[in-house]
Amino acid sequence: MKILFLALILILCCNSLFAQGHENTMLFGYAGGDLSPNDDRFGINILTFTNGSLEITDNQFASAFFNDTDAAISDSNGNLLFYFNGIDVFNKEHQVMQNGGLLNKYKETGYDLPQGGIIIPWPGKPNLYILFHLDEDWFTFPDGWVVGGGTGCFYSVVDMTLNNGLGRVMQRKATIVADTVEYGKLVMTRHANGRDWWLMVPELRSNRFYTVLIDPYGIHNMGIQTVGKRREAGIGQAFFSPDGSRYVIQNAIGGWEGYYVDIYDFDRCSGMLSIHEQMHFVDTFARGVMISPNSRWLYISAGEKLFQYDLWSSPVAQSGMLIALYEDFNDPFPTLFHRGFLAPDDKIYIVTSSGSRTLHVIHKPDEAGTACAFQQPGVRLICNNNSSLPTFANYRLGPLDGSSCDTLGLNNEPKAWWRYEQDTLNALAVEFRDLSYYEPATWAWDFGDGSPASSARHPQHQYAQPGAYQVCLTVSNQYGTDTHCKTLYLGVTAQDNPVLQAQVLVWPNPFRERFAVALSANLRSPALRLYDAAGRLVLEQRLVLGVNEIEAAGLPQGLYVWEVVAGGERVKSGKCVKLAE
Repeated sequence: MKILFLALILILCCNSLFAQGHENTMLFGYAGGDLSPNDDRFGINILTFTNGSLEITDNQFASAFFNDTDAAISDSNGNLLFYFNGIDVFNKEHQVMQNGGLLNKYKETGYDLPQGGIIIPWPGKPNLYILFHLDEDWFTFPDGWVVGGGTGCFYSVVDMTLNNGLGRVMQRKATIVADTVEYGKLVMTRHANGRDWWLMVPELRSNRFYTVLIDPYGIHNMGIQTVGKRREAGIGQAFFSPDGSRYVIQNAIGGWEGYYVDIYDFDRCSGMLSIHEQMHFVDTFARGVMISPNSRWLYISAGEKLFQYDLWSSPVAQSGMLIALYEDFNDPFPTLFHRGFLAPDDKIYIVTSSGSRTLHVIHKPDEAGTACAFQQPGVRLICNNNSSLPTFANYRLGPLDGSSCDTLGLNNEPKAWWRYEQDTLNALAVEFRDLSYYEPATWAWDFGDGSPASSARHPQHQYAQPGAYQVCLTVSNQYGTDTHCKTLYLGVTAQDNPVLQAQVLVWPNPFRERFAVALSANLRSPALRLYDAAGRLVLEQRLVLGVNEIEAAGLPQGLYVWEVVAGGERVKSGKCVKLAE
């Protein structure tokens, strides 16, 4: 009777889907900043997507050092809860969580298992979170191959009601899979019932996979399945398509072996893989794989090359297209295309492996060919980063309506969400990008200027004059309707544009040899101007999207006035103090 009552409560509490902000905050970079206030190279980058667009800040005092392993979780409103660097669990105050130290052996430079950890809320158990993670070792096979891999797959449980809301690790490193497994590559997708989760754990150097089901009653190893050809062991990345229908895993071997990309169909009801296609490349060395928001386009980053493949074609291997060649950009080291991630703004960000501050960006990954708008470099970080990138489950996937396992009464009630970008040459020309989820079928845009509504998913709109406009997107499907509104400030001064002011940050203040200017808005020809106390222009520098370092060594100490200008207009200004060097 107790089990039946619990099941009824779970169903009643879950008859609709809600906004998900669990992937809102991403952290990566080196450990705490240099003690010098003018050297921020070694802090933690914090990327947030609260308003649908990327905002970049940093923390100079966090002690976490990220290598490849990198996982984080926010609450449903997007507030950071805790994160994991492969060794320790850190709370939102960037301190090691109670009982969260040394889940794996200590390494000074962080754990180097790409996708070696992933965190989800435990379905049906409020305030409990599950961290899945791997430990690493080297293994010798009978044919003489010596390869790195995981010693097994483990989980730890965090209770966020404890320690005054900072959380405590209640269960440490319980074993799910007791076998040698792939070097990282932990990824998850939603069960077709819309509540539970699937975790895929590939066995090392084989064609076998462990499938793990997570539901309100526990964490269940569903056994092992054998599919297709053997995968050679190597460094790489795995990815579930956003719709959960495809699973892709990539292994880079090096030398004459090149790299392999294995593509499978996935059944969200049963957790079974099928229809295996293996692609083998010998002329390049792949670093990672990514899939577009519409689940059609597979991107393969291969150091100096970026490829796009069509997952809707058969065979996939014949659909390949070279999207971009590396343009020899150093920051200060070569910024080759490495692994990437799909962010909540529906852009794909690609990290480097060189300790740089560069992220490359695919702005429109749903588009074919070069229309995907790849930009190198795309965004500049505040702090250095060496290959780490966040690993998240896809919280924007609902039930598979009408399937045999759509049994919980959950519906894909659409959730409206969007972002926008102004044309860099025309501040009144705006491109809107729909980010809505839970399967919207129709779109209705109200641009706030009295013009006719648009039913396009990603419309462009030309405003007639400057002003503040409330723009609303309404999305609908057979289960419901949702509306999301924002106020746009177009062609107005910074004094009338609080959103734009918040997208320009200048720090530290006071400074010595240098300071930084961060732009999270795509401004038209932005520049910084620095004036001394007498009003004389002493420094002018062009700016780019992201973080810009301003070298001010040699300037006398004293009071200065700075301004950021764009398109001939002042965007924001302030005062700063230069200390003695």
